[in-house]
Amino acid sequence: MFARRLHSDDIDVVCDALSDYQQAQADTRWGVDNPYRPLDGEVLFVARDLLDRSSTLDEEDRHRALSWALTMVWHLGEHEDADRIAGILETISDPGLREEALMAASTALADGPEPNPRLFAAVRAIALDESLDARDRGEAIGALSGLGGPEVEALLVRLTESGDLRVQVRAAGQLTSPKKVRAHREVLQRLVDSWPEDAGPFSGDVRRALAGFHSTYWQDAELDDPVLRHAHDELRFPLGDDSCLEAFATLLRSDDPAAIGIAFDHYEHWEGLRHALDDPGLADAYLPEVLARAREVLRRPVPAAAQLSALNVIGAEHAEPGDAALLVDVLDRADSDAVREKAIWTAYGLFGESSPETADPRLVEAVSSVIFDPSARGAGETAIRILADGLGAAADDVLLRALRDAEPELQAYALHYLVRTGGLERHRAAMEETAERWEDAPPARPWGRNPVDQVFGTPHSVHWEGHRLRDPVLYRAHRRLRLPTVDASYHEAMRTMLTSGDVAAVGIALDHWWSPDGAVARGGEEAREPARELVLALAREMLRQPPSPPELSRAYGSAAARLTARSVLEVAAPDEEIPPGPDEE
Repeated sequence: MFARRLHSDDIDVVCDALSDYQQAQADTRWGVDNPYRPLDGEVLFVARDLLDRSSTLDEEDRHRALSWALTMVWHLGEHEDADRIAGILETISDPGLREEALMAASTALADGPEPNPRLFAAVRAIALDESLDARDRGEAIGALSGLGGPEVEALLVRLTESGDLRVQVRAAGQLTSPKKVRAHREVLQRLVDSWPEDAGPFSGDVRRALAGFHSTYWQDAELDDPVLRHAHDELRFPLGDDSCLEAFATLLRSDDPAAIGIAFDHYEHWEGLRHALDDPGLADAYLPEVLARAREVLRRPVPAAAQLSALNVIGAEHAEPGDAALLVDVLDRADSDAVREKAIWTAYGLFGESSPETADPRLVEAVSSVIFDPSARGAGETAIRILADGLGAAADDVLLRALRDAEPELQAYALHYLVRTGGLERHRAAMEETAERWEDAPPARPWGRNPVDQVFGTPHSVHWEGHRLRDPVLYRAHRRLRLPTVDASYHEAMRTMLTSGDVAAVGIALDHWWSPDGAVARGGEEAREPARELVLALAREMLRQPPSPPELSRAYGSAAARLTARSVLEVAAPDEEIPPGPDEE
C-alpha cells in the first residue's frame, strides 16, 4: 500500500506517503522501528524525481513537493544529490524551503570524499549573505558541520568576523575540535573575550573547547615535569594523530601518578583521546597496555584519584576473573566512598560473566561488607544493586541480612532488589515483616518506588492512602485485596472489610471495588459482581452519614468517605442522582 502511494500519479498522495515516512522516522526517537525503512531506496528515488521535475509543477504543488522531497534527501541523500540541492539553493527565496534544502545539503556534503564544489559554493553564498536573517545564515553554517579542509575552515574564520553576534557564535562553534582549536586559538580567544556572558547556546561549547578536556579525576593537578606538561597540552590540542598518540604514550608510561591518571582519563572519556584523533580507532591498539598499567597502579599505594582513574578504565567491560583478588584488596584498603563505588561497579563485570555458583566468594564478601560498613555511606546502595543484579537469588542471604542489620535506607534498597529478583516467592514472611514495620513510611523509595507497595501490592486505596488499619483481622483482609489474584479468599476479604463497621476499612474496600486498579485489574469486571449489591447499599448509606473523621485520610480529610461513595455510584449507578452532602446544601 505504501509503495503504491509512493508511485501514485497524484502529487498529494505521494506527499502524504512521504509525510507518513517522516512521522515514522520521527517516532524512532522513542525506540520504535520505522516500518518503511525496507523501502528507503524507493523513497529516495521518488524524492529525486520530485526535485528533478519540480519546475514543471504549479506553485502550490511545487512548494509541497520540494518540502517533502528535501526532507527525504536529508534522511537518505547521498553525494550524487549535491547538484540537485545546489540548484534549488541557487534559485529559491522561500525561507522554509531554504532551511529544508540546507538540511539536505548537510547530508550530501558529508557523504562524499570531499564537499561537492557547487553545493559548497551555494551554502557559502548563503552563509555570507548579510541581507539574510542570522537564523538562515546559521543553518548554512550548520550544514558545514563536521567538514574539514582549508576552504571550509577559511570560510568559518571569515564568518567569525561577522558583525552579527549570532553568526559569530555559530561559526566559532564549528571550530571547536581539538585540532581546529590549536590552529585558531587566537581568533577564538579574542572572540570569547568580546562576547557577553550569555552569547547564545553555542557560546558555551566554544568556551569549553578553548579550555580543552583536562581530565576526569585530576582537575586540580598541575604536572611539574615540563615534558609531561607539554605532552598533556599536545594531547588536548594535537597537531596530528601521530603527535597525539605520542603524547598519550608519554603520559601513560611516566612514573608520575597524576600523568598516568590523566592518560587513563583521556583513554576512557568521550572528550579525550578518541575525540582528538582523526582516526579514533587508532586508540584501540593501546588498550592492552592501558589495562596492564591500570592493574599495576591498583597494586600500589596511590591516591584515591589514581585508583578512580584506573578502576574507571578497567570497568565492568574489561574486568577479568584474575581481577577478583585485586578488587578485594582495593575494597579492603579503600578510604573513599567514590573508590568503593567504582570498585563495586568494576566487580559487576565479574558477577555478570560468571554464574552465581562460580563467583569468587572473596569478592562477594568484600562487596557485601560495604553494606554493613557505616563509613561506606552511598556505596552500600551500589553494593546491594550489583549483588542483586549480578548474582540474583544467590545474593538473598546478604540482602536478608541487610533487612535486619543495615542502615534503614539500605534496608529499603535491599527489600526493593529482593522483590526485583523474585525474592517474594522465596522469602515472603521476612519481607512482609519488614514492610509491616515501616507501615506506609519506608525510610527510602528506591527509584521512586515504595518498597511497602512492592511487597503488599497496589493500590493501598484511593481516598485513604497511608491509613493503617489497626484491627489485625482487617489489616490482613486489606493485604489480601492488594495481592494480584482473585479467588474465594479475595471475596472473603472484601466482605470482611465491607461488613466491619469501620469507616476507613469500608472506604478502602469500596475504593478497591470501584477503582480500575483494584478488583477489575485483578479479575476483570466479574470480580466486582459478588459484592455489587452490598457496595451500592454501603455507598448510599455513606452519603447520608456525617463527614468521616479527618485524621483517617491524609490527602482528603473529612471528605474521604463522601468522595469514595460518589466514585462507587459513578461506576455502579451512573444515572443515579447523588444527594448533596451536609456542607453542600
